[in-house]
Amino acid sequence: MSIRTFFLKITMCLALSSIITSVHAQQVVEGLKQVFDVKMDDKGNAEVEVTMKLNASQWENYKRSPLSNNNSILKKEMERALPKYYLSDFKYSEEPMERTYKIGFDILGLSTLGKGGKWQSKLETKNPDVTKLSDREFVITQNMTTNGLFINQTQKIHLPSNANNAKIEKDSFGNSLMTYSTTIGLMSRILTYAGVLLALAGAWLVYRNSQKSKNNLKVVTKQSAVA
Repeated sequence: MSIRTFFLKITMCLALSSIITSVHAQQVVEGLKQVFDVKMDDKGNAEVEVTMKLNASQWENYKRSPLSNNNSILKKEMERALPKYYLSDFKYSEEPMERTYKIGFDILGLSTLGKGGKWQSKLETKNPDVTKLSDREFVITQNMTTNGLFINQTQKIHLPSNANNAKIEKDSFGNSLMTYSTTIGLMSRILTYAGVLLALAGAWLVYRNSQKSKNNLKVVTKQSAVA
């Protein structure tokens, strides 16, 4: 699953909890603001915090929904939306004066190790609106409409402290992906090569020992046995 699909699934899951209004599906209601803050580690895992900023009517409807009063339901909905990922350390908080709620969790394997020992995250879009704040910090902005609700989304991505050569590249289909290198990725490649060499060395030793065993075999005859 790409990082864009991950964001989209979380967006749809949380947006549905905020759109309980009486408007028709074709009518676009006043939008909400959503901010993803993603802190990657050097193993491809991430600490994610999602902030949902609602207007007055959306906040009122959200507070009447069972999701705001039972966080376990919200957690189960997110796990159902992301069956391929393992979510842990689920956290929830509210800021009523700001009509904002936040959800935090840890996720395994958001970034994958690709060719050449590079970590990569697929963005699944050809021309994303990406701003590079530093060598390890990126901001991606996009607007979307789901079930009649306009969503202004900001994705803040923080790469690990040992990340380098971070950039936006294109795959064979022209879609964008974020790539970067870490010492973990380099060590993984070195360990892979070392493992192959050890396997080859082990196979050679087995072969050599088998040849020695054949040369050391003696044919026992009656004369040699009597002697």
